[in-house]
Amino acid sequence: MSEKQNTIIESLGVYLPPKEVSSKEIMKQCRQKLKYPMERLTGISSRHMAGDVEFAIDLAEKAIKMCLDRSKYTADEIELVICCNISRYDGPNFQFSFEPSTSVRLREQLGMPNALCFDISNACAGMFTGVHIADAFLQSGLVDKAVVVSGEYITHLTKTAQYEITDERDERMACLTLGDSGAAMVLERGKDNKTGFHQIDMYTLGEYSDCCIAKVTDSEAGGAIMLTDSLRIHAVAIGESVKHVVNMLKKVEWNKDNMQHFIMHQTARSAISELARQFNEFYREQVLDKTNMVYNVQNRGNTSTTTHFVAIWDNIINNKIQNGDSVLFAIQASGVTLGTAPYTFDDLPERLRDYEENGTKPANLTVVGDESQNEELNHRRGRRIRVESLGVIPDSEKALVPTNALALASSAAGNCFAHSKYNPNDIDLLIHSGVHRDEFLSEPAIAALLAGDLKTNAVVNADAERKTFAYDVINGSVSFLNACFNAAAMIKSNKAENALVVASEIENNTELRPDQLVGLMETGSAVIIDESDDQDGEGFISFHFKYFTDHIDKYYSFIGQGEGKSFLDINRDPKLLAFFIECIPEAVKSIMEESGMDPNKIKAILPPQISKEFVDELRGKLDFDPEIFVNVAGDKDYFTSSTAYAMHAAREQGFVEKGDIGLIINVGTGIQVAGAFYQF
Repeated sequence: MSEKQNTIIESLGVYLPPKEVSSKEIMKQCRQKLKYPMERLTGISSRHMAGDVEFAIDLAEKAIKMCLDRSKYTADEIELVICCNISRYDGPNFQFSFEPSTSVRLREQLGMPNALCFDISNACAGMFTGVHIADAFLQSGLVDKAVVVSGEYITHLTKTAQYEITDERDERMACLTLGDSGAAMVLERGKDNKTGFHQIDMYTLGEYSDCCIAKVTDSEAGGAIMLTDSLRIHAVAIGESVKHVVNMLKKVEWNKDNMQHFIMHQTARSAISELARQFNEFYREQVLDKTNMVYNVQNRGNTSTTTHFVAIWDNIINNKIQNGDSVLFAIQASGVTLGTAPYTFDDLPERLRDYEENGTKPANLTVVGDESQNEELNHRRGRRIRVESLGVIPDSEKALVPTNALALASSAAGNCFAHSKYNPNDIDLLIHSGVHRDEFLSEPAIAALLAGDLKTNAVVNADAERKTFAYDVINGSVSFLNACFNAAAMIKSNKAENALVVASEIENNTELRPDQLVGLMETGSAVIIDESDDQDGEGFISFHFKYFTDHIDKYYSFIGQGEGKSFLDINRDPKLLAFFIECIPEAVKSIMEESGMDPNKIKAILPPQISKEFVDELRGKLDFDPEIFVNVAGDKDYFTSSTAYAMHAAREQGFVEKGDIGLIINVGTGIQVAGAFYQF
């Protein structure tokens, strides 16, 4: 057996907006005068703030440019882009984007034509969640080069909090500690297992998912706000982190001398010091101290998803991290999501400093390959990844389920478990793939809330054998197939044995702007994914993602606000569906050619269930027997639940028999067309 090739950080870029604001200024600008010694208690002296002419997507774009400037690779060699920021505040007057996804917009803006792309959301663990996913794609051979990026313009929360905070015990106080930044890295497989990520282990304690909630505010100030039970979340996160770190050190056979640097989520000096105190108490000696414990908040603040990598950047540039050094990352986020990742540097520190001093860019001796996301999954580990069970919300139950994203997701998941050999505590991975949620919630992940609702290992010890890791995939109506591909990569790379993929959608404008609706079917769906019983058994044969970004401007949705109310502002080209109809046949033709699939083997077409009329029109545009098209749509778009409802109908209505192959098609803004061959 060949030696494992760890995933390494090939290049890193960090962008900080030029404006710096002191903690004294932050406190001074609060409407209610507070006697809170911010700098003394948090250790935060100042932070960088965007929002005048730069916003979340701008910070991400500049970070990627910096990263690629320092990389041996060019933009057109990147095969995967994962965007991980919580904040999608992309323009003035609270222009908080929903569609198209940030990743597909960056793909277009930066010229990355060979990249599969999607957004994920997982609170402050977002960027490490992206690393975890990218590692799965790299280790399963689905891609060779990935970009993980986050642009966090989050100090808009500070401005809202300055208006709303009433006293020092206010749940909004944590908003005053935030700072803005962009961070991006290129990841690839290294030469061996001596450098890179030795392991990445992450899990979610859904029982505590209500400890930190970020959503739009209902006050006249407008904007968004974050409500944090700081004492509760820190008690859980720090205590569990210490135990998890100890267990990880045992797994990778590290002792205290292996940790030249220890980097936890950079929230405040008090939290960092408390983790060090508990860690040292466990070992009954001074293992963590000022020589190896990284404090990076003084002039950065809490930069959310990017904190670990801003800290890495700063400590490389200031010459504290050297070639060959090892670092242990401790991950903490609302949800509550925790994790540990031991990493050993190759010559990245020297290369980054060389670029800063001399502008030297590494030579690229590699050859660009094909679009590797189109490789068949069964090339790596034999057995296919299948839908083990499926759950939708029957018409008879819809009136009984509250119309909110979590309730719909939970109901569909319950129906899924009713047909499964698994129970909630068996689930390793939980992914929510819906887009529209109540109160425009942005933190924590809906998946984390669902983990708490379903009690999927919601409360576990750090050393428990079974844990559940939860996060959201957000990429318009192709989110579901993106999530299934995520699950397949995680299973193929031995990060999980199974996954629960859930979708749910609501209409945000029902009450405030009923004349401006997306046109969604407010419903939920769920599938449990695991390995098939044999190599040629039921399951996904391959996934394919095609992009037509010339049409990226045909749909744009973002939050609008007025008179203390929030709504979804929708800019939709009246010909949007015609553009979908135009792009799908071209994508399907390309998918059929590159896969080598015999059209005669296709026994069912599972198209986007946008409307009955849409499916009927698509029948005439694709060169397949019209009778094999599954059409369960009415006058509303099933959106991210299209595939689950179509698969359910295909089985229930006799479209397919055991061994038949179906072609699943999703289409979404961008324009993106996703396809998958599935053997029933």
